[in-house]
Amino acid sequence: MSKLSALIAEAKVGLSVQQSIPEARWAAISKQCGGDEIAEIRARIEALKTELASVEEWDGDTQDEINVAIFRFSQLLKLASS
Repeated sequence: MSKLSALIAEAKVGLSVQQSIPEARWAAISKQCGGDEIAEIRARIEALKTELASVEEWDGDTQDEINVAIFRFSQLLKLASS
């Protein structure tokens, strides 16, 4: 498991399946990101964009979930890069 995956898993501890990771936890993750994690975030965003392009037009729920993930990782990238 990558450091980024471990940080995200740790941030999910104590949350129900329906709960999103709070903004404060994303900020805490960003402070622990180095060059490798930033590169992984960029790679994840590109992979999500590729996945989004392959989702059927009628599958709006999946499109929404992928767009949320792209948004979250984009925000994390901004925080980690600053």
